[in-house]
Amino acid sequence: MNIRMLSLMAGIFSILITIQFLIFDLNQIIFIGYEDKYGIYLDINSKAFFWIKIYRKTINSTLSCITIMVSILLLYCIHTKNYKGLLCYTVWIFVYELISFSLVLFVSGSIKEQFKELIYMQLFFQVSRMVLHFFCVPFIAKHTYTLYKDPKTSGKIYRHRHSSINSIDSWAHLRLRTIYHKFS
Repeated sequence: MNIRMLSLMAGIFSILITIQFLIFDLNQIIFIGYEDKYGIYLDINSKAFFWIKIYRKTINSTLSCITIMVSILLLYCIHTKNYKGLLCYTVWIFVYELISFSLVLFVSGSIKEQFKELIYMQLFFQVSRMVLHFFCVPFIAKHTYTLYKDPKTSGKIYRHRHSSINSIDSWAHLRLRTIYHKFS
């Protein structure tokens, strides 16, 4: 496999894993019980924790939507051979994973003792996603460097000019007799 194919696989993987974690985050249970609701979080009188507890789904949804859009940009830039989109993806994955990991660590300290297994599961999923994302980053960085160093493969203007010059040069060698002979 070449670097381009690995970068494409990383982009597709990023879209699929982000959708999966978005579904997990949106369906996470905060209260247990039907009539008597029992919360899984401790009662902490911190404004920061209260704000994160309320807006956690919104934060995760926004981060996931941005990650999906950046991953689509990655796929598009691989197709058009533009290194800037690959660079944006690399930077965004570091920011995304840092914010996600910080949220998981912040929330882990506020879960009640009976539900500590949930935080272990969240930490395992978060760390495994980070490892898989960071495993793909060197391939994308190498592909970015390759596109940056070789402008012939990244410029559409060069390809267009090259193809039009070739077509003009090829017509000069043909004669009408040769064209007529090929069609009959």
